[in-house]
Amino acid sequence: MRPREHYEQQLEGLHTELRALGQMVIVSITRAIAALRQQDIEAAKQIIADDDRIDQAQYRLEEHALVVMATQQPMARDLRRIVAAIEIASELERIGDYSKGIAKITVRHGDQPLVKPLMDIPQMAEQAINMLGTALDAYVNEDAAAARKLSNADDTVDDLVSHMRSGLIEMIQSDPSVTSRAVDLLFVTHNLERIADRTTNIAERVIFIDSGAIVELNS
Repeated sequence: MRPREHYEQQLEGLHTELRALGQMVIVSITRAIAALRQQDIEAAKQIIADDDRIDQAQYRLEEHALVVMATQQPMARDLRRIVAAIEIASELERIGDYSKGIAKITVRHGDQPLVKPLMDIPQMAEQAINMLGTALDAYVNEDAAAARKLSNADDTVDDLVSHMRSGLIEMIQSDPSVTSRAVDLLFVTHNLERIADRTTNIAERVIFIDSGAIVELNS
């Protein structure tokens, strides 16, 4: 096997690991929102426990990427591809932490009724998950155009967060007895907002691979 072919195989291995890590995170978000809606404390506890798998997958990917850098000594675009993989893995691990944070809220207050129907929160989560899938596909395909479009999707999440936040604040003002549970939902919306922000960070890495330029999509 020629050196370049071996190198490309190593890069494809990184892509495979990153896709797997991304899928683990997407499943975690999906499960966290489902546990919240159903007030399923046991499911939420399992999500928290499973976060260690995400952490370990990130460490393995970073180690693999560093081995490729050390053995292949990539330059220019190839180096940017590998550095981006490390940075994206870090963003995914942090997104997993936000998912775990949502699960912790369910554990804390899962034995109490929700203060309002969660129509906006699942919609936010779906938008954030779709963004994350698009960003990961953009990385694998090195599709900077698709990555740039995620800025608009992030704006949509921000609008949903603003609407949800206003409603919860009004609820607290009209009925202080729900403050604790309403504040928890405010934290959930914040976590989903941060998931979307982290996803735009991933998109920025894709643009960096393509052009070497540092672009802020959610400024």
